[in-house]
Amino acid sequence: MQCSKSDACKTMRGVKRTTRAAHALPVASKYFLCALLALASVFFSCSKKSDDVIQFDNSEPLALAPDVTWAVVLDPYAAYRDTTSWDSRVVSYCRKGDILQVTGSATIKGSGTWYKFNSGWLPESAVRLYDNRFRAETAAKQLVE
Repeated sequence: MQCSKSDACKTMRGVKRTTRAAHALPVASKYFLCALLALASVFFSCSKKSDDVIQFDNSEPLALAPDVTWAVVLDPYAAYRDTTSWDSRVVSYCRKGDILQVTGSATIKGSGTWYKFNSGWLPESAVRLYDNRFRAETAAKQLVE
């Protein structure tokens, strides 16, 4: 017995079989469901949580500059020197935990490495260097506590 392709049900050897066309969703319904799932996933994955707000401090424009080095003062009181020598004149002072931008450096035979800051020179033993201001701030907070 032969049935036409448009019949929803076919009988072969006494077994009733259903063709795919009878239970298949129309193509438009498939696209609608896919679009609905995509929209739902975007909506739920992009919902903003109030406690996950990240604050960015841009008060220091060079804080993340790749070619700028920052230093944290380690000594309770450190004396800025006029030149890279322990015998040179003291021009100013800084305190433990101060964060400074390094403007230069020099290695002097016999007295080690010195770092230049806006107020003068400090020896390597008085500071610790960091590659960005935010790391220096974190270190300074831990140092002062």
